[in-house]
Amino acid sequence: MVAGISIAGVDKRFTNIQGETVTALSNINLDVPTGSFISLIGPSGCGKSTLLRLIAGLIDPDRGELSLDGRKIDKPGSDRGFMFQQHTLFPWLTIRNNIAFGLKAQGIYQETKDRVDDFIELVGLKGFGDYYPHQLSGGMCQRASLARAIVSHPKVLLLDEPLGALDAFTRMHMQDEILRIWRERHMTMIMVTHDVDEAIYLSDTIVVMSPRPGRIAKVVEVELPWPRARSSADFLHYRGEILKLLDFGGETQEPEFYL
Repeated sequence: MVAGISIAGVDKRFTNIQGETVTALSNINLDVPTGSFISLIGPSGCGKSTLLRLIAGLIDPDRGELSLDGRKIDKPGSDRGFMFQQHTLFPWLTIRNNIAFGLKAQGIYQETKDRVDDFIELVGLKGFGDYYPHQLSGGMCQRASLARAIVSHPKVLLLDEPLGALDAFTRMHMQDEILRIWRERHMTMIMVTHDVDEAIYLSDTIVVMSPRPGRIAKVVEVELPWPRARSSADFLHYRGEILKLLDFGGETQEPEFYL
């Protein structure tokens, strides 16, 4: 079963080191349909990661409410997986034991341990289960993190810039892996990214956020079939639209005279 998320009138404030109140998010209203892939994009400090942590139940809103399948989100739960920018694997555990960690923490490892090898294979790490994180590349460690995040069959996978630290080619390969798993597993995915092309390539909906206090500036539905060609005219059209919303679009002007 996949999940639907409702975010209604959410505000979030923090106190900085000077003791001043800072509003990170203001009046966020968003419905995330079941099985969708949503990207949150906007300038640094606009509250994208804060919104992800609210959905995860790691922090509470100051106003408004978040719900998952009609149930209020007020704490973390195994129905939401989380993947961070850095792999956060335990260096003293093998890849197999890292992936199994969540199952053991939930007390369901004995009846679900067959999943571990299945998910090692799913993310393309067959044969590397007994390796340690320091023996693998950054991209391989991110694959292991992805397997760890989804092995417990969460309804929602939250991705906080999971590919930001990877080189360009590894990043594109991981984008394809995430897209493949999303389409095969039919889970809801919400990803924070600063990469406009990544958002267009992966998402069916892009939520563009304004500078702090973070608000939703526009919701862009990406109506492109998969697989998506990064250099197609339609892809570049979406790229230009989103860059313009982020005030990076620029203007094309006719010259006053020709040489």
